[in-house]
Amino acid sequence: MTVDVLLINPPDTKSKYKKYFNIRIPPLGILYIAAVLEENRVNVEIMDCAAGDIDYTGIEERVEKTDPFLVGITSTTPLISEALRSAEAVKKVSDAYTVLGGPHATFMHNEILRENASIDFIVKGEGEYTVLDLYQTLRTDGDLGTVEGLVYRREDRIIENKDRPLVEDLDSLPYPARHLLPRDTYRIFDDNMPVATMICSRGCPMQCSFCASSALHGKRVRRRSPGDVIEEIQHIQESLGISAIGFMDDTFTLFPRWVEAFCSEVIDREMAIEWGCTARVDRIDRDLMELMKEAGCHTLFIGVESGDQNILDRIKKGTRIDQIKNVFGTAHDLGMRTIASVAIGLPGETKETANKTIKFVKDLKPSFALFSVATPYPGTEFYNKTREAGKLQADWSQYDLLSPIVETMSLTLEEIKSLQKKAFREFYLRPLYILQNLKQDGFSFLKIVKAALST
Repeated sequence: MTVDVLLINPPDTKSKYKKYFNIRIPPLGILYIAAVLEENRVNVEIMDCAAGDIDYTGIEERVEKTDPFLVGITSTTPLISEALRSAEAVKKVSDAYTVLGGPHATFMHNEILRENASIDFIVKGEGEYTVLDLYQTLRTDGDLGTVEGLVYRREDRIIENKDRPLVEDLDSLPYPARHLLPRDTYRIFDDNMPVATMICSRGCPMQCSFCASSALHGKRVRRRSPGDVIEEIQHIQESLGISAIGFMDDTFTLFPRWVEAFCSEVIDREMAIEWGCTARVDRIDRDLMELMKEAGCHTLFIGVESGDQNILDRIKKGTRIDQIKNVFGTAHDLGMRTIASVAIGLPGETKETANKTIKFVKDLKPSFALFSVATPYPGTEFYNKTREAGKLQADWSQYDLLSPIVETMSLTLEEIKSLQKKAFREFYLRPLYILQNLKQDGFSFLKIVKAALST
């Protein structure tokens, strides 16, 4: 059966920690694009190669079987090589148009189009209506110059159309086309419970120098109404039978009053849901956490980044050490699961500050800790400054959150990697920590210990 559009989340050959930590997250970006296409009577299918362990031969076979008119591929920086190889696989067996979207494509569109003949078009920023507009324009032999948010080649020139305005009314978007993916594939830290992911907002006003969110979605935050979010949860429960939700907003707790309204509605309706979310320690307190727990929240993902205040200030995080301690302490008191996200090798990092961070995280007693290495991603202040200083030596294949990309004034790449290994091992191989977690879920926890040992 032929399809109009095939959307591909490329193979993930790098993120072994996703396997060990059992992190398989639905690709919300292309799910939204698929929903808008379906709403406009476009026949669309999705291939999530990362979740389904599908390789490039699998892509070729799917393309030959479905004969798509247009193939859309999403691209993050760690998986840009895989995204480009996916496009090559498409072109090997088909004359389909290829369009690349996602954060990396948004910021590096000129480089990609200059160097990769397998990519016909690039969509910048939010792609729902640009992909629809592109598809309709190609089908009718229309003028590509009218498609906002599109970048493409015309002979030997790269044409960059004007940006498409951001989607202002998020409530107007159709719910992600989750029915196009297998129901039981996705998990977050839990072998036994399938999960659906959602977002309630786009945009971020924060100044963090290592994050590209505000460059991608704007500094002004656009929020969905609590009621629309509630209705989507009910739709997920009724259509998929899933009641575990992961909120993937940059910061779910950015507007505490909105969270209060949402939680109150969940409680009033007596909704049987379990959920986790992202949180900033300066945008949450005990009262809000108690309300969130009553509404079914069991997990907080918190960007700790560092245990050194000078480094937090240098990266413009906007949080304080005492706030971090208070939130983790409160979560522990309330019996909420916590995930601490940490970056080793941030600007100003020394061996002393890294060791201070390792001790700090252990003292916080989070349920899990993710120790990445500081990575200068396109679209961030960190990337721009690193490139301007001539310190950006790595190619994209090294971008995997585990391989150091840039030295600090005090640490070599080898020293940063060594400190990351030390962080994983000192955190996960503590005897008391191992005993506590083996009692709760021995099989899953053993996989995490294996991850710590293999760094």
